[in-house]
Amino acid sequence: MLNRTLLSGLVAGVFSVSLWGSLPLLRQLTDLSAMMTTVVALAAAAAVAWFSAILVREPHSRMPDPDLSYWLGGVLSLVVALYLYFAALAWGEPARVTLVTYLWPVVFVLVANWLAGRGVQPRVLIGMGVAFVGVAPLILGDAPEGAETPLVAYIFGVISGCAWAAFSVYLTQAGTVPFRGYARMFAQAALIAVVLQLLFGEGIGVPTGTDWLAAALIGIGPYGIAFMTWGFALRKGPTGLLGVLTYLVPVISAILLVATGFTEPEPALLVAGLAVVGGALLAQSAEAQSEPGVAECDPDAVDEASARRAMERASPENTRE
Repeated sequence: MLNRTLLSGLVAGVFSVSLWGSLPLLRQLTDLSAMMTTVVALAAAAAVAWFSAILVREPHSRMPDPDLSYWLGGVLSLVVALYLYFAALAWGEPARVTLVTYLWPVVFVLVANWLAGRGVQPRVLIGMGVAFVGVAPLILGDAPEGAETPLVAYIFGVISGCAWAAFSVYLTQAGTVPFRGYARMFAQAALIAVVLQLLFGEGIGVPTGTDWLAAALIGIGPYGIAFMTWGFALRKGPTGLLGVLTYLVPVISAILLVATGFTEPEPALLVAGLAVVGGALLAQSAEAQSEPGVAECDPDAVDEASARRAMERASPENTRE
């Protein structure tokens, strides 16, 4: 049985993952262009991160000067990831696009292992194969009437996922990022998105209050409040269960979209969802086994280390403890 502290941490983790899973649904509620949605969401996320720093009384400390990896892996990856994902969601069937985009945790584990000098492990390759084989019918098969998704939407989803993987790799190299660090990063990404909107973006038309609110909620919820609740979950909750929860985001997204009528239920969605989750977990298990010195010291520490890496690394919403 979970004690009260562990239970509170688990509830916080479920809430955080649910917020991430709500993102595709929120995107369906705004008619803003992909770039304007990116601008509003990043600005709202920056505001929430800054407010969080004040709320927890985070001490002021001089942050290091941004280098090339910060601008490319951090700020630019955020802009690319959000814009391409929002564009793909606008052009294609949202549940299908989300499942394709969430192939990125598998790609991240592959890149992380390579950067750590562990090479390409068989389990990682098998995990990638399982995920890709499961998603293939979504792209190659006949879609239900009204659920057709152009190839460019899938391409944008894959590139967005790769950008999330790059962002996560940067975070693992950068170490703990304070709330003010996230606020700065999000604000700078929002400014870049504003410039791109002015230079290349389409007109914003005549948006309603609902359009602005839905875009802001994307930044407030999935990229804002989830930071705080996930940090609490990391400190208080059962790490093994939380590690598994992170891979349920595309499944939660699909369920919400089907429940609200934005997506038609189909067997291919179920198969793809199970394949993405199974492939990611298989790849993550390979990373856990490759951790040097853990198994020899304490077998239980393997699960602890694996789960904590799954939570802290395999999510674009990586947060501070």
